[in-house]
Amino acid sequence: MLTSHKVFSEAELKSRCEIMLDNYCKTVLIEANTMIDMARTEIAPAVGAYVLELANTAAAKKAVDASIPCVYEAGLLKKLARLEEQIAVKTDELEEAVMRLKDTEDVETESYRIRDVVLGKMGELRVACDEAETMTAKKYWPFPTYGDLLFGVK
Repeated sequence: MLTSHKVFSEAELKSRCEIMLDNYCKTVLIEANTMIDMARTEIAPAVGAYVLELANTAAAKKAVDASIPCVYEAGLLKKLARLEEQIAVKTDELEEAVMRLKDTEDVETESYRIRDVVLGKMGELRVACDEAETMTAKKYWPFPTYGDLLFGVK
């Protein structure tokens, strides 16, 4: 329609498409690299520090009296340690997917790979981080929680 009404030529339409795809790719890559950095330098260390506190608390209880139950600490520690592992693995997978994009020849192929691979890896990492957020003590979590964002306006 745009070419038949002489609004744009076919070359202009292809150029606009390529510019939009390039913008899309750059935006998602910035988000992916930011996500990798946040997971590696903020979230995983925060979860690890809380896991350490839980382990120390359980050990301290057992040191006082071996019969003191540590069900809360042990259960939460297991869940968070599992999530800590998932965060590390999913971060590595996302980073690998981003690195593989450097071998892409054209922006159209890159955009398809981002859509088909990178966004999925980002979603998987987000699931693990979101779950860890709900279990990590507030004093350890490095970012405002959803509750803080929604109800923290003063």
